[in-house]
Amino acid sequence: MHSCRRESCRSHRDASSIIIRKFIGNSYLNRGPCRKSTLYNIEEQRIFDEISRRQATRVLLQLPEGLKPLGFKLARRIEEKTNAEVFLSGDPCYGACDLALSPKKFVDAELLIHIGHASIPGEFSDENVVYVEARSDVPIDNPMMQAVRMLETEHVVGLASNVQHIHQLERAKQILEESGKQVHVGRPSGWLKYPGQVLGCDYASVRAIADSVEAIVVLSGGDFHALGIPLATGKRTIVVDPFQNIAKDMTEPCRRLLQKRWANIAKFKESKRVGVIVGLKSSQMNLSLARRVKELLEESNYSVVLLCVSEVIPDTLESFTDLDAYVEISCPRIGTDDQERYRKPILNPEEVMVALGKKRWEDYTKGMTLEEWH
Repeated sequence: MHSCRRESCRSHRDASSIIIRKFIGNSYLNRGPCRKSTLYNIEEQRIFDEISRRQATRVLLQLPEGLKPLGFKLARRIEEKTNAEVFLSGDPCYGACDLALSPKKFVDAELLIHIGHASIPGEFSDENVVYVEARSDVPIDNPMMQAVRMLETEHVVGLASNVQHIHQLERAKQILEESGKQVHVGRPSGWLKYPGQVLGCDYASVRAIADSVEAIVVLSGGDFHALGIPLATGKRTIVVDPFQNIAKDMTEPCRRLLQKRWANIAKFKESKRVGVIVGLKSSQMNLSLARRVKELLEESNYSVVLLCVSEVIPDTLESFTDLDAYVEISCPRIGTDDQERYRKPILNPEEVMVALGKKRWEDYTKGMTLEEWH
């Protein structure tokens, strides 16, 4: 649904849950073509067909936090329609990088139904996983026109979306072009499946067009995906939120975030003992990067230990009372989006480079390439 992490996804998750509850009386599980009264298209019939085609007798159903209110009813309908035994994953889910592959093995499920995210090209092609993207047809015209009015002085505009609205990019492009804008949509690469798609950890599609546009419009519920775009491109970004029916300029939220990140980097410089966190999620482990960061820190006279963690949360890290700071390898958004939750500074590798004087602060908003993260 959105590749967000921990506390950073809570506001979006809670907003989604509230909206979903409003639709409980209006068939909030879509059983056919997506209707306006339905928030997300869960593609029930395709799920039933895939289970039957693969002759699966036990399946694991995994949903992100914002869609968990759908879990009980969907699990029961799967059992009714297919006679398969269904396990509903209760663990947090932050993206397609976080597939419940180990739980799938533990319960001996033959199929994982992963809802809310697109597949990552080339990842886990040999696993029995069905991806249900949970697209939304909530109208975008009104918030798009708000965005047009906000872009009075910009004439060349980039366009992007999370996967829930990727099919609405053509309509968004039409609205912008009818308003006299020239529109660019970036090609997918890295972890991205569709033109114009963005993830919380991959903005390659907008980086590809950043030098050709004056601003970027992104279709997405909440601020999560939108906040990463100015950090990755340095371009003014307008988020069009169909669920709240508003358009919002991300310039000020980005500025506030950068002020906090500078404070964390300054605090990190004063530390002596650092833990480099290696994530154990399905597509987040990067031992080579962790070892390289450790090496760079030790060359600058830090004492460093490698930590392996499945769930990066404050309670886990605070138990290491002898550590002064952390570097988080698995997901680039934990330190930036969740910083208020941590009493000690937690940086991503790019920020470590700034702290060590190997990268200029002025270049910070240009972001890192996917290859540098993965």
